[in-house]
Amino acid sequence: MNGRSFTFAIFVLIIGLAIFGLVSSVITDPMGVLKNIGIMLAVVGIFYLLYKMFTNSSGSANSQSSYKRAAKQSNRKHGKQNVAPLSNSFFKSNASNDKGKKGTPSTLKRKRKQSHLTVIEGKKTKKKDRASF
Repeated sequence: MNGRSFTFAIFVLIIGLAIFGLVSSVITDPMGVLKNIGIMLAVVGIFYLLYKMFTNSSGSANSQSSYKRAAKQSNRKHGKQNVAPLSNSFFKSNASNDKGKKGTPSTLKRKRKQSHLTVIEGKKTKKKDRASF
């Protein structure tokens, strides 16, 4: 018997004994089982509320202020990028102006600001080792 099957056998034995104990206690004292489940849920709920109360008060405000600070810094560095959507009146006025011309494709294109994202070059020649996944 190797280690993996032995561990699985112990796991199945423990789960089986737990199910047997639960069924026998439900048969002998159903109200006691419900009372124990209610107490466990109440204790877990109290611990959960305490955890949320202490972690949200310090962590959320701190991360929110860091986000606002980073957003301000980004706006100062790169400026606001306002790109208005094209409206129908723009298309109608261009259509009436371009009827005599053989359309210039650059008139409908809009200039966009370059985004401030950076492309990180990687090692493209190195093949991934599929066996390690």
